[in-house]
Order: sequence, then C-alpha cells, then structure tokens
Amino acid sequence: MTPRERIVSVLNGRMPDKVPFTIKRPQPSMGVVERQLRNDGLAICTDRMVFSTHRHNVDILKHEYFENGKFFMSETFRTPVGEVRQLWLRDSGGYGSDKITEYLIKTPEDYEVVEFIFKDEVYTPAYEYFTREEEILGDDGFIFAGWMPPTPMMQMMWELMGIERFAIDQLDMPDKFFHLYDVLLECQCRQYEIIADSPALVAHIEENMTSDMIGLERFERYVVPCYDKFASILHKKNKLLAAHFDGRMKILAPALAKSDIDIIEALCPVPDGDMEMAEAREIWKGKIIWINFPSPVHLFSPDKIAAHVRKILREVAPGDKFLFGITEDIPDKIWEISLPIISKVLKDEGLLPLLRTTLSGHITT
Repeated sequence: MTPRERIVSVLNGRMPDKVPFTIKRPQPSMGVVERQLRNDGLAICTDRMVFSTHRHNVDILKHEYFENGKFFMSETFRTPVGEVRQLWLRDSGGYGSDKITEYLIKTPEDYEVVEFIFKDEVYTPAYEYFTREEEILGDDGFIFAGWMPPTPMMQMMWELMGIERFAIDQLDMPDKFFHLYDVLLECQCRQYEIIADSPALVAHIEENMTSDMIGLERFERYVVPCYDKFASILHKKNKLLAAHFDGRMKILAPALAKSDIDIIEALCPVPDGDMEMAEAREIWKGKIIWINFPSPVHLFSPDKIAAHVRKILREVAPGDKFLFGITEDIPDKIWEISLPIISKVLKDEGLLPLLRTTLSGHITT
C-alpha cells in the first residue's frame, strides 16, 4: 500500500498492511535521510484551507519593527465601530514560532469591535487550491482541511484575549464574554458547511488542548458541544472531524469519549502527556487515535527510542484505528537519529494486525 492508502484505510475504518507512519510538513529537511524515510513509507501530512475569508468593512494595517533586538509585528484592525490592535513577537521560540504579546481584547469596549470583525467575514469555497495540492502530493501523504480555528472557548483564550482576561471576563462581564462565544460559533458553523461540501475527507481543528487550562466543567459545557455540532455538519456528507489534542488529556478523556469527534489527533502519550496508550485505547474505543510520538523520547538513546516504539505498538495491538505520527518539531541533528530508528521498528514490527509481544519487544505468536 502507498502512504496515502494506509492513512485513508484507517480513516475509513479498515486495517491497512502496516501501521501508518506520518510526519507534519515541513519536517524532515529534504535530503538523503528524508529520501530513505519516505522510501520506507513515511507519509507527509499537511493542512490546506478549503475556503477563503474576506472582510469588506475592515482595514488591517501591519507594521513590522525591531526593538531591543527583537522583531515585532503590530496589526491594527480599523472598523466602523472602532479599532483594535494586536502585537506579535516574531520567531520568539525558534522553528519560526510567533507569540502574541498584546491581544485584540484589552478593554470592555474591544468586544464590540472584535465581534464586528468576525460578523463582517464572508467565506467563499476555494476547493481548487486543495485539489491542486492533493494532486501534487499524490500518494506520498495526506492533506487535512485546516488548520481550522480553535473552538470558540480556545480561540478566545489563546488568540483573542489571553489567559488572564479570559478568566476574569467570564465573571466580570459574562454578557459580553458569552455573546462573543456565540458569534464565533456561528461563524465556525458556516465554515464547516463549506468543508462538508469540499473534496477534503477530514477537517482539522487547531485546538492545542490541555486540561490544565480549560478544566473539565468548561470543557464539557462549552467545548464538547462544538465538536458535536461540527461533526453533525460533516457527518451528513461523510466527512470526519479531527482536533489537535497535544496536551494533558486524562481528566478530559471520558467527556471526549462521549463526543462525536472522530479523530484524537496529536495525542502525546507518557512521558510527554499524562496518558499511556493502553489507557487511551480503552477510554476512546471506536475513535481513531493519531498520536504524536512523545517529544522527549527523541532525545533518548537509540535502544530506548526503539523500546518505546515497541511499547506503543504493544499497547495499541491489534493496531486498528491507529496512526503513528510526528506533529511536533524535532531539534536539528536529533531527527536524523530518531526518525530512522522509529521507521525501522515500524517497518519490521508494525505489520498489521499487531501480534502480542513479550516485555523485551520481540513479536511472538
């Protein structure tokens, strides 16, 4: 089977010939090691929006500058009801990462402006760009429809107001806070209607979820209903919903199990997250689990890396509804060591269905 065929087979509820091994573009760097990995079956995964967004009554002014040796970009949104500004620290943590240091919502008056910005958005299908990227990638990988914005609660926390104001405004100004939530949800539902009619098989939410920040009560009341609403739109057209759950998920796991989401994507098992794979498989029966190989393990010795891959394979046996992924950046000069080790174990011992294994990791009947 081709790398794409393995992925699609799992997404369609079937078992491929071996465990799919996937990595998020742009990793790894092109070259001799990358070529061998792909020859051995490594699949390239990426996201592509299937709609374009236009605002007819909002002007965005961008200004880039250096200050104290740091590179900043400010964005000012001007609307008929006022203006708001956000500030980015560019390349703040390596790997091209950007960080918001000043959020759009800083005062009660900013809510009206931010609501106007989202209500002004018009979404237009842009399926041809997705189709063209699929043609280019071919059988070498898989393309999601996304990155889709985080669900409204997460979008408000991560992108619009920051953690402190997020916590305070729910209590001090609940009317404004939850009205914005409703506006964001309505916008996102319109986006999923377009995805449902697109050629994409999976919509991918940039959720970056962790229980430490959202809490179980808020997750059950305001996040899970969004998953169910989006999934109901997609399922009518035989499309699937995935979300990026790369944090500590143990407390949220039972509530997520009851949701209609299809794919638990980027799950980071122990020692990165707080769930073992056997535990995740037991709780999320019936859901597809697409992991991120725990980032700290890339730094282990070669023998320990291989042993950890085998441990994961043992815990997910017989291997249905499972994909082995790399979604986080790996330090330079480390991936050239860890990825070939992972690839070899999956190639040699990842044939499906997975058999029971001894504690030493050798396959037995």
